[in-house]
Amino acid sequence: MSNGTTPELFMNAEDKTAEAKTKFTEIVECTYLSKSLGSIASKELMACDCAEEWDHEKQMNMACGEHSHCINRVTSVECTNKSCFCGKDCQNQRFQKKQYSEVKVIQTENKGYGLVAEKPISEGAFVYEYIGEVIDEATFRQRMIDYDTRKLRHFYFMMLTKDAFIDATDKGSLARFCNHSCSPNAYVDKWVVGDKLRMGIFAKREIQPGEEITFDYNVDRYGAQSQPCYCGSANCLGWMGGKTQTDAALLLPDGISEALGVTRAQEKAWLKRNKQAKVAQQNAEATINEDFVKSLEVEALSEADVSKAMAALMKAEDVIVVEKIIERLYLTEDAKINSIIVRLHGYKTLSQVLKDHASDSDDLTSKVLSILKRWPTMTRNKIESSQIEDVVKKIVEDTENPEIRELGSELLSDWSKLEMAYRIPKNREGSAKAERAGRGSMSPLYGRTVRSASPTWGYEDATEQGGNESPQSDVNDDDELPPGWQKAVDPNTDTVYYYHAELGISKWEKPKGIVPKGPSFPKGPAKQKQFKNQQPKGKLRVGKPNHKEGDFSSIEEEKLRKLKEEQFKEMQQKEKLLQDLIAQSQQEAEEKKKQAEEARRAKLEKINQKRKQKEMARVRAKLPPSKESVEVQWTKTLAKYIPNMIKKYEAEIGHENVKGCARDLVKILSSKETKRDPDSPPPKELDNAKLKKLKEFSSNFMQKFLIKFRNKRPRTEQTHSNGQSEKQAT
Repeated sequence: MSNGTTPELFMNAEDKTAEAKTKFTEIVECTYLSKSLGSIASKELMACDCAEEWDHEKQMNMACGEHSHCINRVTSVECTNKSCFCGKDCQNQRFQKKQYSEVKVIQTENKGYGLVAEKPISEGAFVYEYIGEVIDEATFRQRMIDYDTRKLRHFYFMMLTKDAFIDATDKGSLARFCNHSCSPNAYVDKWVVGDKLRMGIFAKREIQPGEEITFDYNVDRYGAQSQPCYCGSANCLGWMGGKTQTDAALLLPDGISEALGVTRAQEKAWLKRNKQAKVAQQNAEATINEDFVKSLEVEALSEADVSKAMAALMKAEDVIVVEKIIERLYLTEDAKINSIIVRLHGYKTLSQVLKDHASDSDDLTSKVLSILKRWPTMTRNKIESSQIEDVVKKIVEDTENPEIRELGSELLSDWSKLEMAYRIPKNREGSAKAERAGRGSMSPLYGRTVRSASPTWGYEDATEQGGNESPQSDVNDDDELPPGWQKAVDPNTDTVYYYHAELGISKWEKPKGIVPKGPSFPKGPAKQKQFKNQQPKGKLRVGKPNHKEGDFSSIEEEKLRKLKEEQFKEMQQKEKLLQDLIAQSQQEAEEKKKQAEEARRAKLEKINQKRKQKEMARVRAKLPPSKESVEVQWTKTLAKYIPNMIKKYEAEIGHENVKGCARDLVKILSSKETKRDPDSPPPKELDNAKLKKLKEFSSNFMQKFLIKFRNKRPRTEQTHSNGQSEKQAT
């Protein structure tokens, strides 16, 4: 860069892309040394709840775009056609579609090849995926030695996880040519794509055509020997990489700092105050500034913070970072913000946190369970899809902590009262078969979702997940089904179920007739008997009755409709009673939670106070003596000598005046000694030469004091040289 504000442009630089590609083998996807490397812990695909937005002129699905509220996009997760409701090929598939910015490779003066923009790149835009061979730590360290032996000048490693590294040295993409800068215009970010973590380069600000694309290499604190930095920015640190770390190398990655609610200025100020301890105490294997993170006093999340916190929590590996983000969630009591947390894959994320870190900290586990207890839930769907119930059961079985056991048991009890909500899936493909199945033909009577733990009947909610959509029939029906029935897969549980679009019903068990034999509720014997007596002997045909043998008459059909209506009303009453019970239970739980939170906060405050005291003591122990402490030591030392040196004046000026003079002398002398040598404390005992000087100074001081003292006395009390007063002489 030419200066601190104006970027240098390489508009006329020769395009060296073809030449640069001969220096490595270009690959379009990362290769993996083993299947598990770079995989996300949860195998459950994360689905967004966006609807299709087809632009027929562009023939594109505009769902999940840059300015949308897609829960996947804001948490750094790419949508997949298999799992999301957003339809096929939405706008949140940049890694999968390789939607790279237009760039070219040039030859720089001091940095070898560099990557520059050929067209404007907007802030936040996807520049390129960092592609290479994903290897484990042992292979990474061996390759470091091998590359050093080969005397390779440039290294192309990037940390993906604690035990996985992307090596783009021999195989990679053009992203390997992005150079380092102390004032970068891009940053690297980790995204979940399918079941893998992938690393992308994104624009930190708007990048002009011809501007070199750079990011901060200090996000990776390993590699070759430290090398000179030629970035040319106004705040250039001079070096990058290697063992000797700069202040910048200790700064948190952007995503983590935003999730913790801290700024670069706060981090730098902390580093400046703690220079004595910052590097000496930093674990060589640590990937973050651990002492700084531990020192943070985090606050509750605001609405704007939620997406950043959840995105970081999904990918965080350092337990102290996880603890701090969980603490922010724990302090967040606002119901609206908690509902947003739940929507942004809250259950799946906290399920993974418990799997990874429950054994690390009882305090962390307790806070996660308290957060889960706070979340209002009406159905089991998110509980089932996140598999969090099994995780909590294991914690309750294994823990020896009574508080955790009680919290977990209460949660499991609450969840056991919930029922599954399921619906006929919407039509993603728009098949003619689904159209004929009755788009919009459902009776309003059945236009709601039934919640049932063991459902037989189901009612489609025409207002949820795609509105008045047709059922999806893209699950192949290998076995013959009765007319009108189709088969589908519940996206939350991957379980096959069956539905009848015209009747607006669904069930888990395979149907044996056109209409199910009976509802699962209500189960009163009178209703069952009544419904059983109404079953036809012949084949039931849905539609206009024709009064043929074996068909329902119009009277029988009306009776069946009334019976369904009565059952539906009873179901409504049952749901209302269940909701009242849940509300009462939540109110009681809220009272218990408040009491428990008060106790936990008092305990946490006590722990924080002790931690602060220890931190301050540790810092003070490592800092040199302050000016104030040296002066205090001189004061104590001089106080042992000065009073005795001027005691002889007590007969004339009195005891209180002697004490005052001693204090003034000690203060003056201690200040002089501290100014003379502010870093050296006084000796334990003063030598004779020092004592002689003190006596001389004290004598001169007292002579001046005596002159003032005598001048202030009444004339009748002033003494002559012979020791007699004027009154006596006369």
